[in-house]
Amino acid sequence: MKRLLVLMLSVLLCMPIIATGCGDKSRDYLVVCAGPNPDTIDPALNSAVDGATMILHAFSGLVGWAQKDDGSLELVPDCAEELPEPTIDEETNKATYVFTLKEGLKWSDGQELKASDFEYAWKRAASVELGADYGYMFEVIDGYYGEDEEGNLEVTGDINVTANDADRTLTVVLTQDVPYFYELCAFPTFMPVREDVIEANPDTWATKPETYIGNGPYKITKWTRNDKIVFEKNDYYHNADKVKIKKIEFALSDDAGAMLANYKNGTFDFIDEVPNNEISSLKTNYPKEFFTEGQLGTYYLNFNINADIFDGLTYEEAVKFRKAISLIIDRNYIVEEIGQAGQQPANSFVPTGLTDADTSKQFVDLNGPNRDGKGYFSVAKEDLEANRAEAVELLKEAGFTYDEEEKKFTDLPEMDYLYNTNTGHQAIGEYLQSALAEYGFVITLKVQEWGVFLNTRKQGNYTFARNGWLGDYNDPITFLDMWTSGSGNNDVQFGKGDHANLAVYKITLKDEEGEDVILTNKTWAESYDVLIQKIKTETDIETRYELMHQAEDLLMETGCIIPIYYYVDIFMIKQHVKGFYTSPLGYKFFMYAEI
Repeated sequence: MKRLLVLMLSVLLCMPIIATGCGDKSRDYLVVCAGPNPDTIDPALNSAVDGATMILHAFSGLVGWAQKDDGSLELVPDCAEELPEPTIDEETNKATYVFTLKEGLKWSDGQELKASDFEYAWKRAASVELGADYGYMFEVIDGYYGEDEEGNLEVTGDINVTANDADRTLTVVLTQDVPYFYELCAFPTFMPVREDVIEANPDTWATKPETYIGNGPYKITKWTRNDKIVFEKNDYYHNADKVKIKKIEFALSDDAGAMLANYKNGTFDFIDEVPNNEISSLKTNYPKEFFTEGQLGTYYLNFNINADIFDGLTYEEAVKFRKAISLIIDRNYIVEEIGQAGQQPANSFVPTGLTDADTSKQFVDLNGPNRDGKGYFSVAKEDLEANRAEAVELLKEAGFTYDEEEKKFTDLPEMDYLYNTNTGHQAIGEYLQSALAEYGFVITLKVQEWGVFLNTRKQGNYTFARNGWLGDYNDPITFLDMWTSGSGNNDVQFGKGDHANLAVYKITLKDEEGEDVILTNKTWAESYDVLIQKIKTETDIETRYELMHQAEDLLMETGCIIPIYYYVDIFMIKQHVKGFYTSPLGYKFFMYAEI
């Protein structure tokens, strides 16, 4: 059913209650480390998983996630009384949802929470003025797009969402029904925020405990930068009677070694990262506390398509340069020697765990240009040398000089590789530096603190960088719509800067009679953006999925995305903690845990 998250990943676990493990069991509060100081915890502006986890402890949406007895997750009404069925307009195919809020909802300062708070929050997040990274998630709502004077689509952000506070209702009109709408309603970007709080402190409201007013199970009472954020129980939360732990301290760190040390000495009850070189021993020594769970995500590398190193190359030569680097990389070495947690080598951007139109098959089973599930290159160990031989030929075709005696190129451009503080990212960077040096590449490793790193990529101030993406909901489009020209998560800079005017792309669409129409020599906006728009308005399931496969083809053909492996979620949690659960989207839920 579309109302449940259908997972092909391993069943999520509700952590078992086992006689106490090491740690300070005399405490009546949790100390957890889910990441460093967040870049932002404004629900509309956050795009990081660690920030999302914090937001979900401070806010409550119309819909939420709950864990069933078998450990799997299901979508349930949260602030809404129930999950309403849509009304479909037979002429326009528009879908109308009417949510009724529960009675007596309040903000963490005791003020009444109204349906208009949701209307304000959604319209703020979707607005052109705010320019939120996730603004494009609202494009399924009627009114998000308008037309310019020439009849071309343009983003207005004027979404068709109407509140009636007297009736406690929020009416939402979609351009058409989508199977993941309730999952959007449970997503952090769709949380309510209060207009008076934000208008009084537009730039700082989400940085101070006294102005960070939410409606979730906890409220922030203290924030010491780069040290900890203290969450205390919100007695005004509508489900407050189910919140057992009165305080959660989110320790802020990106030092995996320090995190593990604090876990071992009992200071931390949970850590969301461990040093890669410790994984083998942790599996052995902490078998009931070390977990690897399935995740909907891909670890990848990406180029800035407008980087200076591509100056002087034709577009086709730049593509060959990027694809050659991808072919040189030994993904099996990375997952076996660096990852060590069961990661799967990746040869496509959309990961395992998402179904296709035929729900008996995964999207990856039909990926690749031949729709045979073989991806966009081979990751088999026995094909590595053939891949590398092909890489040499691609670089020759791109115009670089190969010294046959030295077996390396002599004139490849030097470039920086950017990553954020993390032992695993560093180890992968060092591997890339070494492996590519054998072919004549000179790569300088550059590391940045998490918040700086996110903004460096977002602004396009880099050449080559690590990246990772976890799905926001259970549909392949969540890995594809992030690359549209106007997306704030488009770190490659597709359709931006010089790339905006490059007309080299081809797409195939269906006309009204169902015949193929091939469009050639199109810009990114005229090709990729159009595909994504078609996907989000297509009612035929088979056609919709074929368009998504075509979008991934277009993405991979640029060579700017270099998938490395499909994620697994690695974390440790003390045995005396029960009721914790996690999701394949990367979120951690402590709100109903107990010690």
